Amino acid sequence: MSEEIFFLIGYPILILFSWLFPFLRRLFLQHKPELLGFSAGYYFLLADIKSEKTELVAFGKCWEEINNYLVVIGVIFGVIGILLSAYEKSKLKNLNQVVTLLDDANQKLVTIRSEYYKLCSDNLKSIFALFFTETSGNGRVSLYKHTGKNFILLGRYSQNPTYNKIGRGEYPDNEGFIAMGWEDGEFEIKDIPMWKGAGTQYKSHVKSKCNISDEVLQNINMRSKSFYIYRFDNHDATNPLGIIVFEKIEATGIDKNTVKEIINAQNNQIKFLLKTMKSLISDSN
Repeated sequence: MSEEIFFLIGYPILILFSWLFPFLRRLFLQHKPELLGFSAGYYFLLADIKSEKTELVAFGKCWEEINNYLVVIGVIFGVIGILLSAYEKSKLKNLNQVVTLLDDANQKLVTIRSEYYKLCSDNLKSIFALFFTETSGNGRVSLYKHTGKNFILLGRYSQNPTYNKIGRGEYPDNEGFIAMGWEDGEFEIKDIPMWKGAGTQYKSHVKSKCNISDEVLQNINMRSKSFYIYRFDNHDATNPLGIIVFEKIEATGIDKNTVKEIINAQNNQIKFLLKTMKSLISDSN
């Protein structure tokens, strides 16, 4: 057997040897059309440069005699590479279409959530108009849906644009005054010291009443001195639906009797807002 055989079988042996290495194997599998195209090119090149050679290759055949076979092998590899490339492009096109549809759906969901937030905020503004009138721009109402792990802000309104910002939008159910209202059904506090300087006295007072970090207190944009939190229970034995938080800058306290009268009168409407949003909030939140 002539040493010329290595030009013929050396390439496939090299590919098979490379296949033993996981990195190269993954690379070949990821670029199958390119590998087949390269293989076709190798056999076409071999057929070209060896077409008139008379050296024996194997089984008594010389290069000139097996030239047509090399061309056929190259054509086979080339055709398979083209077909596989077309298939891969078809899959990629379908995948891109799916990704586009998914992006569109996600964008629509974001839009729906944004519109729902505005709807809830408009409802809070309307339902608790008396509270906002009495607090003269220094009060705020926030409605939170409980997801099983934390609270999601569904709506918020304040006559003061500075206090009307969304903020974090998501809150743990074991932190702050909302955690206490969630556990006890309702919670109220007043006479919290004014924030001065670094807010040492304010933070110390709040931390003595609930579990909350300095970092969270430092980043809040409305440093209220009075709070009232009310929990909305479900009609059955399942977990409550959520909570509503009333707060104001003054330390005189929230008129909870007036607030509770409004809540009792509008209880069904507020619960409807909490229940409707359920399908728009995933458990991953």
